[in-house]
Amino acid sequence: MLIRPFEPLMDIPYYYPCNLPLVREVLGRQGIRSGLGLLAAARLYGVPACSDTGLVKTYFNKLDYAEAVWRQTGKTEYADLEEGLQEGRRLIGEGELFLVTGTSYYLPHCEDYLSPKYIEKLVDPGSRQYLVDHWLAVYGIEETRLHVYDPVPARYAGPLSLQAFDDFWKGNKAIPELANAKRKEELHSYCAVGIAASADARSSAYEEQLLRAVATHAHEFLSAREIEDGQRTYYFGHAVTRRLLGQLHHDLAEGATSSGALSAFLFDMRWSRYFFRDLLREAAEALGAPFVGHAAAFDAVVADWEDAHKQLQGRGAEERIARLGAALEGLAKREYRLYETLWADARSAGLFAKRRQDERDPSGRREAILRIVLDSCEDLNRFQGGAVPVELGAAAPLYGRNGNLDSLGLVSLLASVEQGIEEALGCGIALSDIAAASVPDSPYRTVDTLVGYLLERLPEAG
Repeated sequence: MLIRPFEPLMDIPYYYPCNLPLVREVLGRQGIRSGLGLLAAARLYGVPACSDTGLVKTYFNKLDYAEAVWRQTGKTEYADLEEGLQEGRRLIGEGELFLVTGTSYYLPHCEDYLSPKYIEKLVDPGSRQYLVDHWLAVYGIEETRLHVYDPVPARYAGPLSLQAFDDFWKGNKAIPELANAKRKEELHSYCAVGIAASADARSSAYEEQLLRAVATHAHEFLSAREIEDGQRTYYFGHAVTRRLLGQLHHDLAEGATSSGALSAFLFDMRWSRYFFRDLLREAAEALGAPFVGHAAAFDAVVADWEDAHKQLQGRGAEERIARLGAALEGLAKREYRLYETLWADARSAGLFAKRRQDERDPSGRREAILRIVLDSCEDLNRFQGGAVPVELGAAAPLYGRNGNLDSLGLVSLLASVEQGIEEALGCGIALSDIAAASVPDSPYRTVDTLVGYLLERLPEAG
């Protein structure tokens, strides 16, 4: 088979997952321009997130955004090697990449190759690691070998024997020593993955996507959302920083001086900031001012978070915790102000699209209330000089730090919403008391929080 010229991106930052460089190459062949920073931003990797267990990781699925920039169109498991290769030959013949999943344990070009440590770290009962499928791309298939692109962690593009590929493609679930590893039931054998550009990536220019990604990240950081899901609570954006500072102050008040847990939390908090730093650098390169300055300012913020982590290493770390508290308070305020500036400069682009309403609210009640609130905002803008950015939809800020309404404007809006609900839904609800506007978790911060508040109160009113 003819091997077409292929010069993929090889210098991948160590913190990127194995799939994003492959997604970039697939989208490029579909005519979609994208950098790694934007692809990670599409999954909100740059938004700090943690759960109430203290685990810091990405919780994109807990938020209500639709697929932006790229989407996974599905996974296909083939019966055996030859059936899968037949589909691979077809795709490669059409100029596509063939994305497959397996295990890095059987890849001769990878440090994991037949390594006992690979097995040990996944079966250790105390390990935080769990089994995942490793992705690579096939760009050529010959009789006795294939040509693969495996940028993370191997930085490899070249030939692979058919036998090695077969061992890889059977996956981690075929390795007997991993029988007791976590999440084995989620793995695949002889699996291929489909990737396509999302609708908004095809309808918007690359620069618009970057600006929208920055706006969405800034909005989520400033909103500091806390989402309850079952028995767990998930924290996003500045809420993660608040939890860190709250734990620090609690430990100091209780006389607890161990730096271990605080150090681990600071270490994990780096990842989201690395991804957002990459997004801002990409925006600076594509958009110029003012994002060149914003990127430099955020670089300095990241450096200061890293320095805070270093302060908790080595001897004497416990004695440095008290002094570190004041420094972290100042750093958190500086970071927050930078996000406010980013929001001001990017908000006109709007946010990533939300998931369809019928996915979140099958009854359609949320959609009806959202329409009432937005219509009331438009009336306030048109007839009373309001300045609510209704183009942002549910994400539009109303009252408080990021909102444009004063107390009188908020009262006028609530009165209009009351009337709209009574006319459209046939039930009365009293919102004129704005005492709740002054609390930190005020239901009047954004259109979305107001809609959620109304949904909670409607059963009582109706």
